[in-house]
Amino acid sequence: MNRRRQVLELGVGLGFLLTIVLTLAMGWRETVAARVRADTIRLHVLANSDTIEDQLLKLKVRDAVLAALPGTVTEAGTPAEAQQALRRSLPALQAAANQALLQEHSGQTAAVRLENYDFDARDYGEFALPGGTYTALRVELGAAQGHNWFCVLYPALCVSGATAEYPTGAENALVFGSYEVRFALLDALRGL
Repeated sequence: MNRRRQVLELGVGLGFLLTIVLTLAMGWRETVAARVRADTIRLHVLANSDTIEDQLLKLKVRDAVLAALPGTVTEAGTPAEAQQALRRSLPALQAAANQALLQEHSGQTAAVRLENYDFDARDYGEFALPGGTYTALRVELGAAQGHNWFCVLYPALCVSGATAEYPTGAENALVFGSYEVRFALLDALRGL
């Protein structure tokens, strides 16, 4: 009976310890995810509708906006500098979006603004972003009821030829996929 009680107490103790470790690990991950959200500016282009024409038009507007994006955004040293550069560039980006619509003989207009927007978690294949509220350059075409396209403007992950890195190793690990939660106790048990 005494042995059974010891095993039960050990099991409860290990369960409690595991709960504490998992809680701390998840808290640390959320702290890093919050930092990633603060250090990221996304581009979000919403098509007028889901017709093939509107979806193709969305991509042409995306290309025009990216082409009009000043280097001061992608070369900025901080997210705040990138946001300032985007704010200064809003009229030019708006003009580029509307010019692309005009060139395609579309009666739609674009609304371009910098705002906070809630995104779901997203895996891009080469990198992944946690869900939550991000600063975003939003480009809404017409009624903005179609599928969207989004990427990361800062650090420059969707600008051709740009190289990007987050300020901390933990952020890079979370975004670029080498982040993993490991437990020393489990590693030790596997080693036996």
